[in-house]
Amino acid sequence: MINIRCSLNKSKKTTKTNKKRSAKKVKKKTLWRKLWSFLFKVFLVFAAVAIIYGIYLDQQIKERIDGNVWELPAAVYGQIIDLEPDSEYSLSDVVTMLVGAQYRQQDTKATRPGEFIVSNDTVEIYRRPFTFPDGEEKAFRVKISFYDNHIDRITNLDTGRDFGLLRIDPKLITMLHSPNGEQRLFVPLKEFPDSLIQTLIATEDKRFYNHFGVSLYSIGRAIFVNLTTGRTEGGSTLTQQTVKNLFLTNERSLSRKIREAYMALILDARYSKERILELYLNEVYFGQAGSEEIHGFPLASLYYFGRPVNELTLDQQAVLVGMVKGASLYNPWTQPKQVLERRNVVLKLTQQQGIIDDELYNLLSQRPLSVLPKGGVISPQPAFMQVVRSELRKQLGDKADHLSGMKIFTTFDPVAQAAAEQAVTNQIESLRKSTNKDLQTAMVIVSRETGEIRSIIGSAEPRYPGYNRAWLTRRSIGSLAKPSTYLTALGQPDNYQLNSWLNDNPLSIKVDNGSYWQPKNFDRKYRDRVMLVDALALSLNVPTVNLGMELGLDASKNTLEELGVPADRIPNLPSRLLGALELTPLETAQMFQTITNNGQRSPLTILRYVLTDKGKLVYQSYPQQLQAVSAQSAYLTTYAMQQVVESGTSRSLKAKYGPFKLAAKTGTSNDSRDSWFTGIDGKNVSVIWIGLDDHSPMKLTGATGALKIYSEYLQNNPPKKLVLPMPQNIFMMPIDSNGQWQCGGSGVRTLPVWTVNPQSLCSGSNQSVSDKSAPSWVSKMLNN
Repeated sequence: MINIRCSLNKSKKTTKTNKKRSAKKVKKKTLWRKLWSFLFKVFLVFAAVAIIYGIYLDQQIKERIDGNVWELPAAVYGQIIDLEPDSEYSLSDVVTMLVGAQYRQQDTKATRPGEFIVSNDTVEIYRRPFTFPDGEEKAFRVKISFYDNHIDRITNLDTGRDFGLLRIDPKLITMLHSPNGEQRLFVPLKEFPDSLIQTLIATEDKRFYNHFGVSLYSIGRAIFVNLTTGRTEGGSTLTQQTVKNLFLTNERSLSRKIREAYMALILDARYSKERILELYLNEVYFGQAGSEEIHGFPLASLYYFGRPVNELTLDQQAVLVGMVKGASLYNPWTQPKQVLERRNVVLKLTQQQGIIDDELYNLLSQRPLSVLPKGGVISPQPAFMQVVRSELRKQLGDKADHLSGMKIFTTFDPVAQAAAEQAVTNQIESLRKSTNKDLQTAMVIVSRETGEIRSIIGSAEPRYPGYNRAWLTRRSIGSLAKPSTYLTALGQPDNYQLNSWLNDNPLSIKVDNGSYWQPKNFDRKYRDRVMLVDALALSLNVPTVNLGMELGLDASKNTLEELGVPADRIPNLPSRLLGALELTPLETAQMFQTITNNGQRSPLTILRYVLTDKGKLVYQSYPQQLQAVSAQSAYLTTYAMQQVVESGTSRSLKAKYGPFKLAAKTGTSNDSRDSWFTGIDGKNVSVIWIGLDDHSPMKLTGATGALKIYSEYLQNNPPKKLVLPMPQNIFMMPIDSNGQWQCGGSGVRTLPVWTVNPQSLCSGSNQSVSDKSAPSWVSKMLNN
């Protein structure tokens, strides 16, 4: 019994233990089921969130990539150069234009777009491809032949056909800022050189074509290097870098890296490798240009090497690829030694991957950086661009607020601008040392025939933005006002010719307030009488006032208005005849453009074409010319201004530039507060002002101040001979020592005359001002 009971008890205990064990197992299984269920639910939630987040990221990517990827700045170009057979361009003129457009002269052969060679009387050019306002033109090779300082023939070397017109692509001068402060010049992938793409992939992501946007190998390698060496190495693919540059910040965090990787997978799945490369090549950061960011290989190529991206040499490509690792660390302007080392590392990688051979590597790795100085190619041109913006506002209205991606073609001449900047910088520094450290200046250059503005300098520091004196500052123009008075007189050929005598004796004029104005010649001398042409050449005050008062103030005012001077700027005072007329340098240039263009006024212009980012033409300027004054009087006045250089106040120019027949006029305002000069050659009208912003007197005249800037400008940009077509009824006639026309003899000098019948001039006196001691109007005033 006892044994039975013990067995039963033992059996009961075993059963209880088994039950407990079973219960525990069941409970454990239940817990595992719950845990797996929970984890599965978490996974589902995570997957759902990831999918939803992926859809959100995909939408972000799609909206940007399929829409406007960037707010592109507007690209501003200089003048388009048109070359035609028989046009008056010498070989040296064309070479200067090509250099200004960033073409490179080679020794033996032009093998790439953007190159040219000179041989005897020809120049061979490999013209770049370019999208002009009326359509795209591909690259081709062309030969220009010259004869007697004219273009003789233009031949397409690819087809053998002759051109009637050859256009040279304009220089990109600057970028109008985009809203986000980035500068970028978009170029499609097909226009990038294959060697650049190969070098980039070899350096940054050699498995680019094999991974799906994220490279586990690169991530693993980066982690291994970071752990074993303590050196930080990135594992980002080009796709990840594209994502980071377009959508993310530079924040260093795990969440940002996860998002970057996720977006890279989406980007790679949605778009082709070619599209991703195109985005990267146009987006990657290349440093700063002042306050603006340089983005993309195309713009960096222009900033650092002065050439389009498809014209870069292999070593130059390696420099830019090397900068991708860190634009600040490898900036060629500030860290040239580090950049050189990095470039050679990139070249070594291309050699190791068989892109270049050993011989080419050895050659390229020995080359200098050949980087242009900062601001050497693309520069802000603040004064010129202020006027461009104003004209855009005037012509486009509210559209001027939305210029993203537009192409703006201007009248800018990079050769003239560079020559003017150098002359201004050098001469102002010298003049400040001898006069006043606060001396300021402005200079404008406009086309004599078309009125197109070629160059504007608004201050003594041409590259720095600030107050634009060429456009905004009105100052007394001094003796630059005199030619308009002589033009008025010469418009009356029955009364005045270049040999007419003008009175040069002391005079006193009663003005409205009852006081007397007593003008004097600058040299304080009087000549009794002086010939009209000499009075202008020598810039004599008293003869000018005598002439102006005899003509009447209204007559010379009308002439000024015809020359383009605003009517409200013309005071009705006798002192206006000697320069009490306040104009800006641009307004002054308009006046002399009209005089020296046979009396045809061409309104000053600065825009040629404006195109949208799709290539649609939204603005085009058309040449306008108005015969403002007679061609004959303009011709005679310009001839008299040529005598300013021949024997007058600008004769210092004659020794070097006499054969160019330049016309000129010096100007000095009252108390030497302003120094002015205008110089005219066959191409351009140049106007220069020097003064102090507070209107204080200075020790400079037109000849000792502004003329010096013009003289150096001509050294930097040689002039073109000023040859004026002789209008109808203008004849060259000799005169004797008394100024009488000589029909049968040689005379002491020869002057042009406006007459229908030259022989009739020799039948009697032709003097338009009598030999009295003073004109009748002066005698009347003195008797009042």
